[in-house]
Amino acid sequence: MNDIDLLNQLRSEIPNDPDVRAEERRLLTAIRTQRARRAPRVPRYRIGLALAAACAAAVAAVAVVNLGGDHPAPPVTVQKPDTLLLLERAALVAAKRQDLRPDQWTYRKEQQGRPGMPFEVWIRGDGRKEAVRQNGKLNQGNGEKGSMYPAKTQRMLEALPTDPEELLRHFGDSDQELFPMSICLFDCPADSQKDVNAFGAIGWFLKYGPMVPADKAAAMYRALAKIPGVTVQENVKDGAGRTGVGVVLDLGQAGKGTYVLDPTDYRYLGMLVERDGRTSTDTVLASGIVDGPGQVP
Repeated sequence: MNDIDLLNQLRSEIPNDPDVRAEERRLLTAIRTQRARRAPRVPRYRIGLALAAACAAAVAAVAVVNLGGDHPAPPVTVQKPDTLLLLERAALVAAKRQDLRPDQWTYRKEQQGRPGMPFEVWIRGDGRKEAVRQNGKLNQGNGEKGSMYPAKTQRMLEALPTDPEELLRHFGDSDQELFPMSICLFDCPADSQKDVNAFGAIGWFLKYGPMVPADKAAAMYRALAKIPGVTVQENVKDGAGRTGVGVVLDLGQAGKGTYVLDPTDYRYLGMLVERDGRTSTDTVLASGIVDGPGQVP
């Protein structure tokens, strides 16, 4: 039985209102116990060699670079089993939420840059009405303007598959660039372009929060876990200084993108892009469902 099979087996055991962090620890313990049971016996002299190699790898994994000044030490990267576990947990939480009704409105307060100038967006559940408030002025429209207007986003959401593998193929092969912010602009490594497309598109939709149907949000979290090189990091700060869990695609010199998730319910908090020694941010300060434009959760 592999890790994914074990996770699938454990899904039915999760209560309706779980203690999320406790459930993560329980599932991780179950995976490690399962691995220990199926691990082959190793001669003692080989255990010593393996232990030495593991210690060296652990030291390398947690080594930090002193960047000087006020720069904090980089977060510690959590290894692949924890990446699978956390994103599966996020998918399970997302799958349990109530879908948005066509007559309801989503609310999002967003800030681009740090500290930036926040703005508020309301989108009706059917994508046909929207409102934006900036500098205290509320403007309403029919949701049919701009390059990525709400009605178009709604139609794109309706067309998305709910199978994680199919979702990755859909995004990877799409010629529609959906990036909250570009990780590597136009110089992505050739063998990473589809992964960058999928990673960017998933973040684009997760930013819309309750507008994304529950089953498709769950598929997005599971698809992230299938992108090669994606890891999770604890204690990542978003553009507003909030601490969350980072979902990271690191392409080295080409750039590094991080989605910051709330550590309790895994909702999308924002994105960080690190490139050429500079960090750009896009942050969702608040989100939820309301009855009409101008209202806040």
